Parts: sequence; C-alpha cells; structure tokens
Amino acid sequence: MCNPMSRPKKTEAEMQIRRDQILDTAYAILQKDGPHALTSRAIADRMGVAHMSLYTYFKNQAAILSALSEREMAKLHARQHAIEQRAETEDIVLVMLDALKLFITFACENPNLYRLAWVIPEGGGENLEQSRQRMQDTVWYLARLLKQGMEQGSFTTREPFLAAATVLGMINMPHILFHSGKLIDPELRDRMVVEVLSAAMGYLKD
Repeated sequence: MCNPMSRPKKTEAEMQIRRDQILDTAYAILQKDGPHALTSRAIADRMGVAHMSLYTYFKNQAAILSALSEREMAKLHARQHAIEQRAETEDIVLVMLDALKLFITFACENPNLYRLAWVIPEGGGENLEQSRQRMQDTVWYLARLLKQGMEQGSFTTREPFLAAATVLGMINMPHILFHSGKLIDPELRDRMVVEVLSAAMGYLKD
C-alpha cells in the first residue's frame, strides 16, 4: 500500500535546478569569502536548509567543489575555443600570446576561483581524475596551437605537448606562488608575470 505521506520523486529536471541553485550559492560564497569558507554547512546555511540535504544532489562536499570548478572552468574553455578558432586565419604568434594572456587574465579577474581550480589540492578518487583530465585537456589545447606554429616555422620545433606543459607552468608560476602564500607582494607578482610571459614566448621562438 502506498504511503500517503511519502513525497513524490523529483524529476531529473527538478534535480538539476536544485543542483544549479546549490552551485550558485557556492559560487557566491567563494567570491565573497574565498575557497576555505566554502563548506557544505556554509552553503546549506545560506540556502536555509539542512546541510545533509545537499547530499541528495551531490555525493559529498568534494563533489560540490568539483562540480563548481568544472562549471566555471567551462567558461574559460569557451574562451579558449574562440582563441583556437582564430588560429585558422590570424598570426599564430599573436594568437599564442593571447592564449597565454588568457590564463593571466583569468587569475586576476577570478582570484578565488583560480585558487580553487589551480592551487588547493584536489580530493582523491573521481575529483582527482577530473582534475587530471582538465589539466591534460588544457595542455593539449596549447599543444595544438604550438604544433600549428611549428609547422608554419613560427615556433622552434619541439615535442608539442611537452612545450605546452612547460609554458603553462611558466605562466601560472607567479600566481600559484602568490595564492599559496609563498609570494606575498602583489606588485612583485605582477612584475614577474610580465617577465615570465616574455620568457615563455622567447622559449617558444628560440
């Protein structure tokens, strides 16, 4: 016999709406208070619900953070795709320069999101695998641009994936040092960014 007090099962569309609301709330906390304030209890308190209710929609707190990172990084990937399309008709050196500048712009415009995506260690399991895949996709995006530039003679011939990983590490280094507390002077960080960008482009063309 059916239980008259039981609640009807939510549809997938209703589940997705609620997931989006949770992620929107998480994003607001991240932007205002930083990644270390981003807990399931903080999200639930902001939404006025019991924190355990969040786990109807996400496996655990790490899954919420991972989903938020994936959602927001997708916006960066859309901008990367637009840059990659430009490589078909524009100077590949200028396109590559803009591709590297995009990482700098992202770090400056979204410092807390940058810390979440690039600095704070990932949890294990699925989250770690997703992080590795995201990093590999990013390196391959740069590698495709580099390969095109190498074929045109604009960049020195190297193994594209290794060269892409090298310049990605160079570009991110000042911001990773800054957000991990190893570098505390923002003015020095910004000066390093300029120098590293020039060094990265020199490496590609040397």
